[in-house]
Amino acid sequence: MIKSFVSDTMLAMAVVLGVFLVMIGSWLIGLMDTAGGVNAGQIVKSLGVTILVAGSLLGALLRHDLDKYIRAALLLFAAALIIGVQFWWVYTELPGLF
Repeated sequence: MIKSFVSDTMLAMAVVLGVFLVMIGSWLIGLMDTAGGVNAGQIVKSLGVTILVAGSLLGALLRHDLDKYIRAALLLFAAALIIGVQFWWVYTELPGLF
């Protein structure tokens, strides 16, 4: 039952949607001149990263039929996204650094 809840198609759709939102958010950040436009881009980008992290964690934790190395790679991918991607609070709380 868990496999049907987190199927390969659902994981692929989460990854595609997350990457698409990160791409659109990055475009908005780069193209907008006003602070409101940059903030809107950060919201879209953060939503995309959240979907990517959630999809990776769900795939790693709920899919016991996957190989252990694939599950470990999904966990490392989620951790790298959390550590490596600068989230919205960095831009709003520390504006002098960027």
